[in-house]
Amino acid sequence: SESDFIKARAESDSAALKKKFSNNEIFNKNLPSISSSKALYSIAEKIRYETLGSKMLKGIKKNFENNYNQIIKLKRKDQLKSKEDVTIVEAFELYMLKKFHNIKLNSLAAQMLSFWEKDFENAIEEHIQFLKDNLEYQNEYSSKFSEILKEMEIFQNDENEETQEENQDEE
Repeated sequence: SESDFIKARAESDSAALKKKFSNNEIFNKNLPSISSSKALYSIAEKIRYETLGSKMLKGIKKNFENNYNQIIKLKRKDQLKSKEDVTIVEAFELYMLKKFHNIKLNSLAAQMLSFWEKDFENAIEEHIQFLKDNLEYQNEYSSKFSEILKEMEIFQNDENEETQEENQDEE
């Protein structure tokens, strides 16, 4: 189907850009130690190399826009009443798409992001220009993102729970 074709083009473009622009050693060097931050860090890196490719080739940019617009249209949430109804990973990806790919969010995606957006704005907004200026420099970009994620207050509870779990495991 057309939607499968759009998805396949975007995924193959993304995989090629990862090979070209993402160094695994640098990625792992700056990988946060908190497990809940790792998913967000991976999304940030994916957005980085996709944004670089989008700047270079209009066809790739169009493929990503079509794919992300399709993904956003397919999102279905029956009950969105609180932050607990939207995972941080879903919201973070929407935030990054909005900030770096300039994807226009539909009302449902905007509502999903709204629960987390203030947290992201508080932690990331002042660094957005630095991140955009350093898209070509993976080490600077990823070390800054790792630092931002480490400082985000939303992960303090997760980190405390992880430490308690590790202590229980050791006992």
